[in-house]
Amino acid sequence: MTEEAPPDPAHDPAPAPDRPSGPGEPAGLANTAGADTTTGAGKATSAPVAAIAWRVAPFAAYMAFVLVVEAASMLGISSTTLATYGDFAGGLYPVKALCVGLVLAVCLPRCTELRFAKADLRGLPLAVVVGVTVFAAWLALDVPWARMGEPAPFAHEAWGDAGRPALLTIRFIGATLLVPLAEELFWRSFLLRHLQGGDFRTVPLTRFHATSFIAVTILFGLEHNLIVAGMAAGAAYNVVVLRTGSVMCCVVAHAVTNGLLGLWVVATGAWTLW
Repeated sequence: MTEEAPPDPAHDPAPAPDRPSGPGEPAGLANTAGADTTTGAGKATSAPVAAIAWRVAPFAAYMAFVLVVEAASMLGISSTTLATYGDFAGGLYPVKALCVGLVLAVCLPRCTELRFAKADLRGLPLAVVVGVTVFAAWLALDVPWARMGEPAPFAHEAWGDAGRPALLTIRFIGATLLVPLAEELFWRSFLLRHLQGGDFRTVPLTRFHATSFIAVTILFGLEHNLIVAGMAAGAAYNVVVLRTGSVMCCVVAHAVTNGLLGLWVVATGAWTLW
C-alpha cells in the first residue's frame, strides 16, 4: 500500500505561494515565511513515522555499510580486505549496492517528490550546470587541508582482470543512480524541511530557512572525506532545490557530479576519489 500523505508542495497542482509560476520568474529564495505547519490550536504537527521512514531508510541502509568499513578500519582491517571476503569475491560494494537498491525499490513509490513533473524540466539546465561545477570544485578541493582523514582507494581489482569491468559498472551505477536517489531523498527532501519544524511534507521545497540550510550543508560535508568539497556540494544542491522546487533536479545535479567523477576516476586511476 502506498502512503496517504498531504499533497507535496513541490508537485501540487496549485503552486505554493513561493513557487515560481513561470520559467522566467525567480523562486522564493527570499521567502522565509513559508507555509503554516501548525494546527488550529497553534501546535506544530509532525509527519507520520512511516512518511519519515520512507525517506530515511535508503540513506540509513547506505550509511550502515559505510559504518561497517569505518569500524573495520578502526580494527585494523583494510577496505581491500573487506572487498574480497566471503563467497562474494567482489566483496562489500556490490552487496551494498544491492541492499540500497532493494530499499529504494520499496521506498520510492511512496515518495511523490521523486516523480518527474513538467515543472522539473525547467530546472534541468540549472541542475546540470551545478552538477558540472561541483565536479570541478571536488577536484580542486582534493588537497590535504580540505580532507578529513585519508580515504582508502576503491578495490577495483577485487574481481581480477576478467571481472573488473563488471565491478566498475556496478560501482558506477551505484554512484550515479543509487547514491543520488538515497541521499537527496534524505538530505533535501526530508531533513532540509524537517529541521524547519512541523510536518516536513507541508513545507515548500523553495522555502529558505537559514538554520536548516547551514545544518544540512555542514552535515553533508561531514559525510565525506573531502569535507570542504562536501560542504560546497551540499550548499550547491540546497540552492538547486530552493531555486527549482524539485528534488528530482537535485538528483540530476548529484548524478551529473558523480557520473563525471566516476569517469575521471576510471580514466586517471584516482581511486581514492571513489
